[in-house]
Amino acid sequence: MSKTPLILLLLLQLLLLLGSDASNAGQTINARCQDSCGGMPIPYPFGIGGGCFRPGFEMTCDGDQPFLVGGMKPTRVSRLFVETAEARVMLPIGWQCFNSSKEVNNSNTGDVEFNRDGVYRISYTHNHFVVLGCNTFGYTGSHRNQGVDDYDYSEGYYTGCLCYCNDTANVVSGACSGVGCCNIDIAPGLSDNTVSFDENYTRMISLDFSPCDYAFLVEKESYTFSTADLRMDVHRTMPVRLDWAIRDNPTCGEAKKNETQGGFACVSDNSDCLNSTNGPGYVCNCSMGYEGNPYVANGCKGKLYAMSMSVNVQTNTLAMASAGTIWVPTNASAPRVPTVLIPSKIPATQNFLSQHRL
Repeated sequence: MSKTPLILLLLLQLLLLLGSDASNAGQTINARCQDSCGGMPIPYPFGIGGGCFRPGFEMTCDGDQPFLVGGMKPTRVSRLFVETAEARVMLPIGWQCFNSSKEVNNSNTGDVEFNRDGVYRISYTHNHFVVLGCNTFGYTGSHRNQGVDDYDYSEGYYTGCLCYCNDTANVVSGACSGVGCCNIDIAPGLSDNTVSFDENYTRMISLDFSPCDYAFLVEKESYTFSTADLRMDVHRTMPVRLDWAIRDNPTCGEAKKNETQGGFACVSDNSDCLNSTNGPGYVCNCSMGYEGNPYVANGCKGKLYAMSMSVNVQTNTLAMASAGTIWVPTNASAPRVPTVLIPSKIPATQNFLSQHRL
């Protein structure tokens, strides 16, 4: 009698035993906490309302629009990522505009102080710094010392670029290499979106096609220069990816030393602590074989990994391949079984297979 039905039955039993829907895992710290805004999930450590967020991660929901709380004005959020510890937000541009005498008559640094609690850093992998204008040098800097001087970057660095043009002939939409537009990658540690312009670069002639200079951080794939942007709306915002972390301790090691005192963020079983790669602090991930929210008790749930299975009637074996290959003898007359998915790379799988060799 063929043992193929028994094999499939055992595999189905394994799927039912180990499979779970991690999307149903609790995302908030309390059932009374609002778990979404305008269709966007609000997973802890973020939260809306008292007792629903970790310090530094407060949000509000206004007209079905989610915002970060704590700056000079709310910062709109378009997406939150727990697994990669990122947030996608909309931040204002910085600008300076000139009058007919070629003097700066109005300007804005773009800063909204969204990072007063220091939990965010500008992602250096997803964003870059862009400057638009003619004969202008725009720059930004890292590690502002909050509460000292709005322009104190003594512990960090500056980064920026120069662009030039004196007419529209050489300014080309889609090109951002120094003529009307320049861009530069940023380094780790950038903590806000304040921009500045070097006053030594002044307008020599009045340019109606470029009355202002602009500088901003933006997701690399979300902005393409257009010549029309030389007259950009000064109220425009740009999508920026932020790296967030739990920054009340500089490393996982320090955080775990204080775990007994409370406050350690990786509270779920089957979760791991990882040091932040952008600034001090740490983030939490579900362990291999699990997914969900490691910042919530019992938030990490088991998941399925792909493993292919097929019966080889010539070698009288059942092949299951993932990180390695497990060979299980089977009946030579058994038909070939289509490839299926079963859980792998977790101890329960190996225990199951060792107990049901045929």
